Amino acid sequence: MNVRLNSSLLACLLVCTVAAADDALRARNDAIIVRAIERMPGYDYSQDKHVLDAINRHLSRSVGSADYVALAKRFRPEDMPERLAEIISSGLNDSVKVEAADVLCGVEGGPQLLAEMLECEPVDPAAQDPSLEDLPAQHRAAQVAGLLGNLGNETARELLGKVVRDETQPFKVRSRAISGLAKNGQGQNLILQLARSGNLVPDTRLLAGGLLARSNNEKIRQRAAELLPQPQLKDQKPLAPIDELAAMRGDITNGQMLFRGVATCANCHLVDKFGKEVGPDLSEIGSKLSREAMYTSILDPSAGISHNYENYVVLTDSGQVITGVKVSETPTEVVIRTAEAIDRRIPQAEIEEIKKSEKSIMPENLHHTFDQKGLVDIVEYMASLTKK
Repeated sequence: MNVRLNSSLLACLLVCTVAAADDALRARNDAIIVRAIERMPGYDYSQDKHVLDAINRHLSRSVGSADYVALAKRFRPEDMPERLAEIISSGLNDSVKVEAADVLCGVEGGPQLLAEMLECEPVDPAAQDPSLEDLPAQHRAAQVAGLLGNLGNETARELLGKVVRDETQPFKVRSRAISGLAKNGQGQNLILQLARSGNLVPDTRLLAGGLLARSNNEKIRQRAAELLPQPQLKDQKPLAPIDELAAMRGDITNGQMLFRGVATCANCHLVDKFGKEVGPDLSEIGSKLSREAMYTSILDPSAGISHNYENYVVLTDSGQVITGVKVSETPTEVVIRTAEAIDRRIPQAEIEEIKKSEKSIMPENLHHTFDQKGLVDIVEYMASLTKK
């Protein structure tokens, strides 16, 4: 059917539509008009008011639906960016949301809208409260990061690259951005560039290294092994990457036994008043941290040290070195709590030097005291410690 014949049919439909008093009939005719125009690539409808009215009515009826994305891509309504952003935040399936994000990447104002959707309330990384991970804005930002990770276009990479460099963004969002970048070669190279320049936030290094270790590109795998080495078990056997560990499920009962026993976690952490108060109270840790974040805190404890639990090193005038968490400081004394939960009161007059350490008070290679199953069991136990 040629354009001229289609134009004649379109004219007839318009007459019927303009005269239609019934809303259902008008909606039906509007839909037919839009479908006809889609099959008329050479037809210029921009100067025909009645056609534009039919298109706009049909688009308005389609807002929030899967059909809207394809229609908006074809007809480019003025409010398209805002409507696509609404679809991304809607309950539609991820396939539709990815398509909406893809279209949004390529329209004026779209990247800025996506950047705003990726934003969370800035936090001081030294004072970050893990409980903030449950805020709706962070869930939304993590979802958008995941959608952009499926695209692999330049705009998506730029947006995700900004997220992974921003240490004020929560781990939940940055980890999704890392996972998204790792899905394609150019994104993988960007991760390596950030790691090489020191711009990759430390608490995502293990996740990034594990993902790049599975790259189809041998050179990327080699560079990842150099820049982002993965932890090993005590017998030098490789440990599963963090994203794979997070998908595993363990034994809560055994995890509790290890936590209180051989893993020595209870030597520094309280859980329901059991243990010692050196590090953070973990009684509700399952409501605050994702499994990926828990594995990171165990396997690389110095990557993200919580505020008020930084490790301090004090050198006294007698040559004694005291290491631990600074409990308090006054003009007359400093109180340091050691890894054994012993409070040392040190007069200011006896302090030669006091400095914050980049190393966590939590011991490194703690996972060498048990096998991979034990590690999974401990995290399973920690994940069960939710808010009462």
